[in-house]
Amino acid sequence: MNIRDIALVLLSFFSLAIPANSEADTVCSSVVGPYFGQQPPVDEAALFAPGIISIEGRYEYALSFSPDGKEILFSAEVPDQPAAIYLCRIEHDEWSTPRKVSLSGGKKKSEMEPFFTPDGKRIYFAPYDEGMDVRIWVVDRTKDGWIRPRALGPPFSNHPAFFPTTTMAGTVYYTNLTERKVFRAELEGDDVIMAQDAGLELGMQAFIAPDDSFVLVDGRPEGTEKADVFVAFRNEDGSWTRPVNLGPKVNTDYSETCPSLSHDGKYLFFSRYNEAGERSNIYWIESTVIFGARVNEQ
Repeated sequence: MNIRDIALVLLSFFSLAIPANSEADTVCSSVVGPYFGQQPPVDEAALFAPGIISIEGRYEYALSFSPDGKEILFSAEVPDQPAAIYLCRIEHDEWSTPRKVSLSGGKKKSEMEPFFTPDGKRIYFAPYDEGMDVRIWVVDRTKDGWIRPRALGPPFSNHPAFFPTTTMAGTVYYTNLTERKVFRAELEGDDVIMAQDAGLELGMQAFIAPDDSFVLVDGRPEGTEKADVFVAFRNEDGSWTRPVNLGPKVNTDYSETCPSLSHDGKYLFFSRYNEAGERSNIYWIESTVIFGARVNEQ
């Protein structure tokens, strides 16, 4: 059972630099324009970058854009093979072909769920070797690449954890796999000064809005078998509203998981397990569906 399926039911200094003009980057058949030249979907979610990012026969999930929208990191996993992180970027106005990268510098067998911080200075990700031995790591981002991959320490590291996303202020939201809940952590540099339950009614994996005003989560309400994507909004007292289902424009009879936003906030991305063998592809839709869900609930 791969780690995405499990999620549904539930340091030394060294450098890793990925040059801005790596020879490993090859052009993806002259694909140009934002979002691989695709026509953005409006009223119904559409498959994202078919044949480039969403490829038949594997799982794709946890997509993240750099703040300028010129780089994409995402997770992909072929059954019975380690999970891997892929990078594609705009070079000379064209998108490079996605290629596998190791943010841990080869220290871990599997790597997944890379997320740029809103300021682009860091990338959080979740590497592991076997089973659920997964923790949150971070690399620093420079103009020449990514350096100093390392695991964050306790209390953050006391439990298996994955799917780290951050606010502009640096608060990290992540899945505590021991508690099977979304947690939040406050950091000073690499030092974790607080880690606690985020206070959400449901949710397995959470993408926090950069301004901390809402959070996207996937979850399975009691009595249901498939996961859906929900949104919860921040109340004036700092608590969260009850999670609201994003409705049929996003959620179907299949499972939908791993929500995230584009760098400009215009589009929602998520995984849909609608391929043979319940493998996942990445879909996208205008982010107006998020606020539409709140209006429809009132």
